Amino acid sequence: MELTGQYAGLIAFAIFTTFPFLWALSVALSEDPSNIWLFPRSFLPTDPGWAWFVRVFNEIQFMTYLKNSAWISLCTIVGTVLVSVLAGYPLARLRFPGRGLIFIAIIGTMMLPSEVAIIPNFVTLKHLGDWSTALLGFKLTGLNTYSGVFLPTVAGAFGIFLMKQAFEQIPQDLIDAARVDGAKELQILWRVMVPVSAPSIAALAIFTLVNAWNEFIWTGIVIQDKAMLPLSVGMFNDLTGPFAVSTSMVMAGIVLSVVPVLIFFALTQRYFISGLDGAVK
Repeated sequence: MELTGQYAGLIAFAIFTTFPFLWALSVALSEDPSNIWLFPRSFLPTDPGWAWFVRVFNEIQFMTYLKNSAWISLCTIVGTVLVSVLAGYPLARLRFPGRGLIFIAIIGTMMLPSEVAIIPNFVTLKHLGDWSTALLGFKLTGLNTYSGVFLPTVAGAFGIFLMKQAFEQIPQDLIDAARVDGAKELQILWRVMVPVSAPSIAALAIFTLVNAWNEFIWTGIVIQDKAMLPLSVGMFNDLTGPFAVSTSMVMAGIVLSVVPVLIFFALTQRYFISGLDGAVK
């Protein structure tokens, strides 16, 4: 009886969480949008077809936005994992004065809303762009650059905390054995700690991908060139502008925006679950 109740609860939770996506998919497949507001009739597509998806590809710069999102997300994932690994290892395994205070300060930043950093980061990026142009002759970073989107986000407290917890789960015997063999700290990190912590790194990559893929406010502030916009901003601007009259087209764009993240999560699901399990321990 208890097991039945657990499964019933899981099924109810699954229905609740997938409700928006299933409704959006049904509306996007309905070539006749007349029933999309009739519940539960709207969950059955009317004259199902792919016409609205085809229109998204033909009338919106979907592939351009998709490539921009993929590039920004990839750079964000690489930067976040690199910074989190390099910061999490000394906090977990090295002994130095002020280690606890530094970790508390890092965790304390999680209590601040992300909007607090918008103005300081904007001013900093503007100056960095001016300086890089003056010194190098071209804009290495700054406003209206991809690096300006992901650089302020790579040093996140969540990633550092997750990797610190993962590194603390690794037996000290492995580290001692590597030191006996003459390995330096960086060698221990990259050849011992990182391979063993692969599930946690995969979990961090998934969280980072979702956040980077859905980032809207900061990306909309930094990027002004339409051809450089990611899906989250470009699709919103188009689907709330000239194409807002078609609810089915809006839903088709939403579904297409979510599918890449769902595919990535499906491919890395087992690493995600095992990585979070190690972090909780």
